[in-house]
Amino acid sequence: MATIKEIAKEANVSPSTVSRVLAGSSKISPETTKRVLEAIKKLGYVPNANAKGLAVKKSFTVGVFVPREPENAFLNSFFDQVITSICTVVNSFEYDILLAISNPEKERELLKRLVESKKVDGFVLLSSREKDPAIEYLKSIDFKFVVIGRPIGYENSVNWVDNDNQKAGFEATEYLIGLGHRKIAFMGGPSDLVVTADRFSGYKKALEKYGIQPRSSYIKFANYYRKSYRENAYEILNQEDRPTAIVCMDDLIAIEVFKVAESLNLKVGKDLSVIAFNNSNVSEICQPPLTTVDINILHLGRLAAEVLMMDLGESTKTYRRIIVPHQIVERDSCGKAQML
Repeated sequence: MATIKEIAKEANVSPSTVSRVLAGSSKISPETTKRVLEAIKKLGYVPNANAKGLAVKKSFTVGVFVPREPENAFLNSFFDQVITSICTVVNSFEYDILLAISNPEKERELLKRLVESKKVDGFVLLSSREKDPAIEYLKSIDFKFVVIGRPIGYENSVNWVDNDNQKAGFEATEYLIGLGHRKIAFMGGPSDLVVTADRFSGYKKALEKYGIQPRSSYIKFANYYRKSYRENAYEILNQEDRPTAIVCMDDLIAIEVFKVAESLNLKVGKDLSVIAFNNSNVSEICQPPLTTVDINILHLGRLAAEVLMMDLGESTKTYRRIIVPHQIVERDSCGKAQML
């Protein structure tokens, strides 16, 4: 393996100049930088990440933070897809990824340990909650991070990427109303998640626009466990005056609704219409294929990573707020309302 001295000799510069180029110094002329980079490529030099980090007081590592119990961290395929797109961007900058998963009660302790040990240069937070302890802590110490989600209270002082989830919730509900449904349920995830609150708000606004009174028995929120989704679906669908359609917080919840509907001899797409969010891989292969709101997960992850990498490379602070468009993908799980 080539050494820095060999690179310096090939490029006709000093070893210290090679080190400064590797550290991303802006004080080296473009011509010299180009010559050094060409020498690196020619000799196949691979920088030692630890030595590089010590030289410029960086870890060259980005933390991806998931605030939930490890055993439930990846039940939802949203996280697989978003982390994949984050890794693609971060790795292109020759940074590594550190995946940080924590029970909510221990997350501040984990974040503090990673920050103080200088193991990461910044974080991508994969969710936003009301009074979010991760956002509050990182903001309080002026540590660099970006949020995938709307950071309530910090919209103008935090970097964040999100969909317009209130609009998406409205459009998903309006889609069902357009099919003639008036008895429409809502099944959400944890109520403290901002994405849950925003989609639920959109659901209520759509009902209000069309003069439909929301029913409390049609509205359920759940934790991250599939069992709780299934229990909520059963309570909603086993009512004497059951809904004819359900807006599901994500595709995982919809799958549990499908299972319960089958157990009650209800045919999805005919007796019950179901619309969800995420457009995950499972939405296309389930039976019937699921109508869902495509929130462009890979785009969310890519933009979040790009925003963080820009922030890590800037000396002055510029806050960025990016809204990623969504679209409804029509499949067979929704049909016109049937008279009960």
